[in-house]
This record gives sequence, C-alpha cells and structure tokens, in this order.
Amino acid sequence: ILTYLSQDKGAALILDKLATLLNEAFDSNIVIDTYSPASSNIPIGGNNAQTAIIFASSLNDRSSLESLLGRVLKRTAPVAGGAPGMPPSHVVIISALGTERTNKMPYSMQNLFGGKLDKLREIEQAIAAISRSRIAGKQASLDYTIVKFGDVASDDDKIGDDGAEITIQPGDVLDGEIGPNAAANVLVQAMAYQPYARNATLCTAGGLPSDVSVDMATWNDKFLCLSGPELLRVEAGRGAEESDDGILDSKYEQLRQYVKQWSAAYEGDRKGTGLTTPVLVRKSRRPASELDGVVARSGVRILFQTTNTGDRYKSASEEKRDEKDRNSGGGVTKKPSSAAPVVIKTKSRKEGGVEILVEKTTDGNIRVRARRCNMDNKAIVKEMSEEVIVKNLKRAVEAWVTARATTGF
Repeated sequence: ILTYLSQDKGAALILDKLATLLNEAFDSNIVIDTYSPASSNIPIGGNNAQTAIIFASSLNDRSSLESLLGRVLKRTAPVAGGAPGMPPSHVVIISALGTERTNKMPYSMQNLFGGKLDKLREIEQAIAAISRSRIAGKQASLDYTIVKFGDVASDDDKIGDDGAEITIQPGDVLDGEIGPNAAANVLVQAMAYQPYARNATLCTAGGLPSDVSVDMATWNDKFLCLSGPELLRVEAGRGAEESDDGILDSKYEQLRQYVKQWSAAYEGDRKGTGLTTPVLVRKSRRPASELDGVVARSGVRILFQTTNTGDRYKSASEEKRDEKDRNSGGGVTKKPSSAAPVVIKTKSRKEGGVEILVEKTTDGNIRVRARRCNMDNKAIVKEMSEEVIVKNLKRAVEAWVTARATTGF
C-alpha cells in the first residue's frame, strides 16, 4: 500500500478496516506493507505482493506514478536457485469523485486552485494506459482497478439520517460520503472476488455499518454494472409461475419476444430510430451466469459499423505513395502475372455497440439491461448513439411493463 497515512486521515480509517477484513476473509496470514510514495525503501518488485494499492492523492502527477510502478513492477532475479520474483499483477488506484466532472459543481470549485482533480484524472488515465501497453510474451499482464471515493466519514453509521446503503456505479456519477467500513469492503471485493472490477473504473458512496452483513450474491449484483459497463437497467417485476423445469417463464418469454421485435427497427435504413451511425443487429450469445445471478438470458446486440468517411481518408504520405505506384515503370508495360491473386483478409475493427439482455434472476425477477459491447482499446465510445438507443429502449420497456400491469396480458 502506497500512501501518506499521516497526511490522509481517510486513508488511515479505510486501511485499519481493510486489514481486519482481509485477515477475517482468508485462512492464511495476509501481510500488508505500507510505504510512503517518496520513500527510498519501496522494494523492487513490490516484495512479491499480489496487489498494490496506491492512493492517487499521494502522487504529484503521471510521471510520479510511472516512476513508482517502474520500481514496483520490476521483476527481480531468483535468489539462491529459487524462483524469480513475481511483482504485483493487480494495481488498485484510489481516486476521488468528480475527476470527470470538473465542469460541474461542487467539483469545479474543488478543482479551481491547483487543478487537484485534473491531476488525479491524469493518474487514472495513466494506469489504464500502462496496463494496456504491456507487451504480451515479454511483460506480465497487469490488471487495474480505479476506485473513486468521496469524503471518508468517521463512521458508517453517521452517513445520512439512518445511514445510507452502499452504492456502486461505473465511471464517475455518484456524489456523497463513503464510510470507512464500506470503502474497505469494496476494496476487498475488488481485489479478491469480483472479476468485473478488473480493468474497470467504479465510484462508490454510502455506508455499511459493522453489524450489517452483505452476502456474496448481493455483492455480485452490485459489481455486475461494471460489465460492459452497464448503461441501463429496468426492472420488470416478478416472473410468472415457473414450469416444471424451473426455467421457462411466460412473462420472460413475452418480454424476450417484445425486445427482439423492438430491435428490428434498427435494421435496414433505421428511419425513425434517431441514429446516424450505421448498425447491424445480431443475436446475443451471452449465456446465463451464476455469477451474474441469472438463470435465463436472451437478447440482441446492436453493433456500430465503420463509416465510409473515416475509411476513405488518406494521409499526405499515403497519397504520394499511391501516386508513385501509379507512375512507376517509366512507360514499360509489365507482363501480367500468372500467379493466382493473393487475397489478404483483415480483421474488422470493433466500433462499439449496445447489448440488450432480457434476464430472469435467481430470485425470480425479470429485468432488462443494456451494456456496452464490441469494444477494444482502440474503439471510440459513441455516446450520442448509445444515448439514443438506451433512451428508446427505456421508453419501450417501461411502456410494456405498464401495459402488462394494466391489461394483465
């Protein structure tokens, strides 16, 4: 753990709870080493730790993070014939709410003097870039998790009038305080139990009193929103009576067919959908998952396609090269080759999309979720197109739920 405990009272409160939770969760003895980021005693290779937790507020800028990780992630040579050292494979960056909302109050005021939130945002972007730039086969893979907390309250019971239930969302959308026990529990889940927390950014707020326990199914559902991430969730109420096999459900089947028919409007010329980006509609093959708390799942993927404008653009150097190829030969006619033409297939670029899932949960509820899909590190998020799809979907599903409640069909 890398932080200035003497200067960050919130960090001290969180880490005190974290140490207790880790030792309660695992049978083996969990060793936690805490260092000041400016210390010369930070071990090369991170002392073979599995996870490094870095409080972004203790760093000056991106270069500080790069220098720190250059030391912590360096693989050490084997000693006395033993195995080589294994540096941390997971880095957790603890940042602050508002780093992506510096144009809005109250975060604009917090950022006014010294650009505090801008510096934290720079560090967030740096860890994501470092993780993605690792060279397969030459460097060990590195997962990251960015966790954004608000002000740390002295006690989880003191948040709100009666305490506030802990909330987790992707990105940077929440406001409010976080209790030290809630923050520590989120960190334990992100480090040890939740695969969707890997290579993701989350924000969290609220409290978790020490006498309140949260089961794993609830934690799984709270972190599910990071898959994609999630763009929309609409609850459609309880499912119908189950059939003998315990899965088929008439309400689920009706909603599944309704969403399939709704998505057909995006095929073809897309008139009336509000989309300017060309799309393809394909069936979702995402299976039901115990981790997601889902016993039945079906859906569609609305995939954004490459536009001709971007594909047809050529740089000045490319234009010159093409011109040279056209003029090469000095008037000499080349004999046509008898060899068969070589066809080079290129992998289509991922342009993003929205996956819409109709799900029946393990507790018998029906819901519709929309999540981002068809992404890679080079894909640009098409926020306006996503917003159009999500807005239309929300309106359609809510209309279906209202109609079913009224007519009972």
